[in-house]
Amino acid sequence: MRFSLLLALISGVFSQVRFKGTSLKIRGVNLGGWLVLEKWIKPSLFAEWDSFDPTSPRDEWTYCETLGKTECFRRLNEHWRTWVTEDDMEGLRLAGITHVRVPFGYWITGDIAEDEPYVSGQWKYFARMVKWARARGISVWIDLHAAPGSQNGFDNSGRIGNATWDKSMENVNRTLSAIEWISKRIKEEGLLNDITGFGLLNEPDQHINYWRMLSFYNHAYELIRKELYNGVSVYIGDMFNPQSFNWFWHNGNPIQATNVFLDSHIYACFVDDLKAMTPKQHITQVCRFERAHINQCCWDGWPPAPTELGRFVGEWTAAFDRTPSPELEKAYENDQLKYVSPELTPERKKFLRQYVMAQIATYEATPDDSIPYQHGAEEFLDFHGWFFWNFKMEADVYREWDYLRGVREGWIPILEHGLSIFDQFGFTCQDLEHDAIDCTDNVVDPFPVLKDWKGVSCKNYQKSISEPKRAKGENVVIILAIFSAFALVAALFIAYRTVKLSDNGISSLSDLIFGWKCGRCCSKSKPLAYQRINEVQLQPQQHPVSAVA
Repeated sequence: MRFSLLLALISGVFSQVRFKGTSLKIRGVNLGGWLVLEKWIKPSLFAEWDSFDPTSPRDEWTYCETLGKTECFRRLNEHWRTWVTEDDMEGLRLAGITHVRVPFGYWITGDIAEDEPYVSGQWKYFARMVKWARARGISVWIDLHAAPGSQNGFDNSGRIGNATWDKSMENVNRTLSAIEWISKRIKEEGLLNDITGFGLLNEPDQHINYWRMLSFYNHAYELIRKELYNGVSVYIGDMFNPQSFNWFWHNGNPIQATNVFLDSHIYACFVDDLKAMTPKQHITQVCRFERAHINQCCWDGWPPAPTELGRFVGEWTAAFDRTPSPELEKAYENDQLKYVSPELTPERKKFLRQYVMAQIATYEATPDDSIPYQHGAEEFLDFHGWFFWNFKMEADVYREWDYLRGVREGWIPILEHGLSIFDQFGFTCQDLEHDAIDCTDNVVDPFPVLKDWKGVSCKNYQKSISEPKRAKGENVVIILAIFSAFALVAALFIAYRTVKLSDNGISSLSDLIFGWKCGRCCSKSKPLAYQRINEVQLQPQQHPVSAVA
């Protein structure tokens, strides 16, 4: 046991090391919709009910409540057994994935109250997945996605509705008991070398009592360290306001914490202003403003210095203009009531790859990578990596949330271990900003349809970059200016050469004009690229509470 603990401590330290010239950042995916149900991820589980009937099951609570515990367990047991496969884990390894993040609910421990419809039995399938990951060198980060009373009121918390977790100390204490149970189980089953990260609570609502939240984080951290020591990274949610954690866990305030991280989630498809953007604006939003958003924490002192809290992005996706909903699923339903894929045009596919690469480059950026985006004395943190949401999806309509599918279709790159995006592909975020088009045809298709949105025509855009508009009469002025300049140069040249006629043996003006030879080679210079004058100025977005994961 002591030897395994030593290995865990060593692996915990080296899992966060970055050697110069290499990228050893987290490159992960979420195994969402598995141990906590989310209807849109695995809609076949809910297929027998009408999605538009408000009495139909919408989450794991109402799913089990409707079926009863016996039938719910029978169906979910089969789902737990089959949703994550060894082939999936192998596909992730081949794609260059280094980590998986596994959401689970507190009921995995078997602590289910009499009035709660949940069922337990997930752990053995989770442990099986850990062994598959171990065989492929993939690290596992676990995440408490659902707490008693719900910490955010989303389906990913187990129950849609009010977020009442912080309204009862019983809820808080049951959550701490779940964290202690899981920590002990990890140690007892010898999984310390495999499970290298522990998330204390997913996406706590921004209206949760701040001080109760921090008190919970302190107690949960101490429980984990008691069982798992320092080899496991502990990470916390930013409550969609990373700046509020700049002081937390720094210099022993309020407790001494090590190997800790702050998790942010970034999605464009839930914000109408972002959904309406052109591809170029989307890339700029990521490379500039999401970078700045992540960098809001964690700093302290003057001049500011990084605190103990490292930074990573625990959820992001390639979807950018279509909000997940039953309406979206209905819009892409065929006559057999089967979901079909929205059209993936060549232009959209090209942008998806640019968008994915921009996010990867940003979320694993080093301070040196961020130098082009600095303002004045501003500095940037070393960002520790990312987890894409999700590893796969069942419905074609959500293809842009499906990492494995993106790899198969070519709009997610296969990543080479140890190489940054720039080292492997030769692209920087600035390059991607420059290359992305600033029009929306065949790329942007917002759903639900945005009121008064017309997009930006690529015909007008292509014309504008190939034929810059000039004011009336400007062509004539330019021609006259060129002719006048040429005439002036010619006159000066003739005058100069006339003075030298006798010295150079030139007997006539015709010899001067027609007999002089140029001994230099003439070279062509590339014309200056046309630059747009009225470029849209983007603003950092205030991230709303996500309804995804």
